[in-house]
Amino acid sequence: LRWNTRAARLERSGPTVRAVHTADGARVACDAVVLATELTTAYTLLGRTPRRPVPLRFSPSAVVLHGHTARTWPELDHHTLFFGGAWRTTFAEIAREGTLMSDPSLLLTRPTATDPTLAPPGRHVVSVLAPAPNLRTGRLDWPRLAPAYRDELLRTLTARGLDSFADDVTVDEVVTPDTWAARGLAAGTPFSLAHTVTQTGPFRPANRVRGVDNVVLAGCGTVPGVGIPPVLISGRIAAERLARTHQRVRGRVSGATGTRV
Repeated sequence: LRWNTRAARLERSGPTVRAVHTADGARVACDAVVLATELTTAYTLLGRTPRRPVPLRFSPSAVVLHGHTARTWPELDHHTLFFGGAWRTTFAEIAREGTLMSDPSLLLTRPTATDPTLAPPGRHVVSVLAPAPNLRTGRLDWPRLAPAYRDELLRTLTARGLDSFADDVTVDEVVTPDTWAARGLAAGTPFSLAHTVTQTGPFRPANRVRGVDNVVLAGCGTVPGVGIPPVLISGRIAAERLARTHQRVRGRVSGATGTRV
């Protein structure tokens, strides 16, 4: 395990990756590689562009406020959804028009509801997630917008029944699409490719890349899709593909030497 180490490039010999070179100059020899990075990062490392009749389309992004408070509200569970009334309009704004939600629908998470040890005694951790346009759909000035939008979201939750929420919550961090992009996430979204018809299930980018024998992809950008269960399934699929490849290689070698495996 190499913590806080960036993979800079893959060393290839024909269709086979022989080693991973890290940004600090190390060379890690390998028999196989599983790329569980962002999909666009995987393609960059491999020097490949997927052949698709329709360009890749990314999911909306999110603005997330991380904070803490000494208050509790009886309305709040571990996860609580606050829906706005303009449901269809909201989706059009963030997914097609590239604007902020005029009537926000929000997810408020209070993990200390189920694990009080996540905060000091008498305090609670809270996060507010607001869907937002990704950086390809909406070119918004996030450094300028973030403080005002933070305050707007807090006021919205206060107006929806959380008494004095805007006054009693201290926001420690505001995560915007710019933040996600700085962390290496394509289009500034943590949700990878959109789940459109042409990008769902078997139509999602494959976990094998044409022209590279011993590399498989895993994660939310490849089959079967976004979310913890699909991502775990993608890892299992990747492992099974590598195991079958290894068995075929061993079979060819054993055939050449007359040894049965």
